[in-house]
Amino acid sequence: MLIFLDFDGVLHSAISRPNARLFSQLPLLETFFRQPEWKNVQFVISSTWRLGRDLDDLRRPFSPDFHARIIGVTPDLPRSGSLNGHREREILQWLRDFECEHTAWAALDDLPSYFDKHMAHLFLCTSSTGLMEHDLPHLAVHLQENGFQAA
Repeated sequence: MLIFLDFDGVLHSAISRPNARLFSQLPLLETFFRQPEWKNVQFVISSTWRLGRDLDDLRRPFSPDFHARIIGVTPDLPRSGSLNGHREREILQWLRDFECEHTAWAALDDLPSYFDKHMAHLFLCTSSTGLMEHDLPHLAVHLQENGFQAA
């Protein structure tokens, strides 16, 4: 079970504000995925934060018990004009590269235009807030609808 994780608009607001705190929603995400039913979920970073940073740098904001669950980053594919569907293409390439095409997956992101044919895998977060407490019951349903099995 894989989560492709964006940072801006998911783990914190994508909108720059004075006194805004990066990774403000990370404790909420970690608490949710520490629940026994989600203990087998692994994460692949799909955020543009992956560009120019190594995996250890990307793991740093996460609690130590999450580090091993963050298993990689999506490839940076060439852009061909429009970004429509671009993140989805990077995710699909990662799934092919690691022979995980039949693995249950979901993407946590705030930009629906980055997805195309696999919109059903997208759990859309609100850009201005990121993941919120009231999103969690919907996230659980979304994961189950996308083939995630409780551990």
